[in-house]
Amino acid sequence: MTAPVLDAQASTPARRRRPRWLTWAGLVALIIILGLVSLAVTGALTGTAKGKFDPESHGPEGFRALTTVLAEQGVDVQIMRSRTDAANALSDGGTLVTTDPSQLSDDALKALAANADTVVLLQPRGRTLELLIGATAAGYGGGAVAADCDLPFARDVGSIAPGALYAGADVHCFGDADHAALVGRTDGDRTLYAIDGGALFTNDTITKGGNAALGLGLLGQHRTLVWYVPTAADSDLAADDASLAALTPRWVTPVLLLTALIAVAAGIWRGRRFGPLVAERLPVTVRASETLEGRARLYARSRDDAHVAGILRRGTTNQIARSLGLTRAAGAVGIADAAAAVIGAPRDQIRAILVGPPPVGDAALVELSDRLTQLEAAVHAAVRTEGTPS
Repeated sequence: MTAPVLDAQASTPARRRRPRWLTWAGLVALIIILGLVSLAVTGALTGTAKGKFDPESHGPEGFRALTTVLAEQGVDVQIMRSRTDAANALSDGGTLVTTDPSQLSDDALKALAANADTVVLLQPRGRTLELLIGATAAGYGGGAVAADCDLPFARDVGSIAPGALYAGADVHCFGDADHAALVGRTDGDRTLYAIDGGALFTNDTITKGGNAALGLGLLGQHRTLVWYVPTAADSDLAADDASLAALTPRWVTPVLLLTALIAVAAGIWRGRRFGPLVAERLPVTVRASETLEGRARLYARSRDDAHVAGILRRGTTNQIARSLGLTRAAGAVGIADAAAAVIGAPRDQIRAILVGPPPVGDAALVELSDRLTQLEAAVHAAVRTEGTPS
């Protein structure tokens, strides 16, 4: 009985140790691969940032479609990435369009805007909005709104689904004095406007509602349109602003370098002790149904009907939006109106289901759940019926 065992042990080949140079070669190769991946990701992110809200970008967040149609309408669209060139192009007046020029100082921004007959700020931030127009941010729009103002280029636009809303300006359109998508101020012969162009005029949103008509009317008021694209190289703040290195004590940089070296040394030291991965069988497997029931008991114990109703409504709203091909930009009210139009139900009734007041009590919560389920099924059935060939 002993001989076969000894023979089997003798016939088993001894495990050879991996050469040390092979381990170091693998570590070097891993570092090189990680570096190449980091460079690729950084380059991709940089390219995406350059194309965002750029008048020459064909991407979904660019403004190429709007500038192309303006040029076809006879507007001389000049894209400038230097404020000096932009000021020279506006020597005879025209429209100045720019996104948030945070790289410019207050004086430089005022001097650039002084050369234009009309100034349009797309994606303005708080400082620029307050400096040129005297307005402030006032929330975010949810549904479609009409112009309801006396601006000539906005009368026949129809309705739009605005993004950011502003307040406190002399001129307000597509909203009221407290919440408006388009605000402005008249300064002598000049008019300055602010609007969330990223939500209305990009290549992905320009064809929705009255966005195109509003963009062409707002930006096409003069034959010359100078679109200034702010860049870090064109900033006049670099000479005045202290860098991060100048604001930190001298001992910070050596400490950071020493910490990085210690981390690398510790990784190499402890990394040699790592062995092969060992599969460990878990003592128990929890089914998804048990997790779902446990969360349901927690919600029932908390008695937070409003929170549970909000979760149910968000789930139904997302499902309806996917069935109708809508995005989150439509808002809960817009999705409710679209669902009402598809199934032929009153808008008020559907809004009460999706965005109405929270239920009070278990009976009201169960009733709301049933109505949400019925509404989702009705929308799904209506969409399938419309897509079925006759």
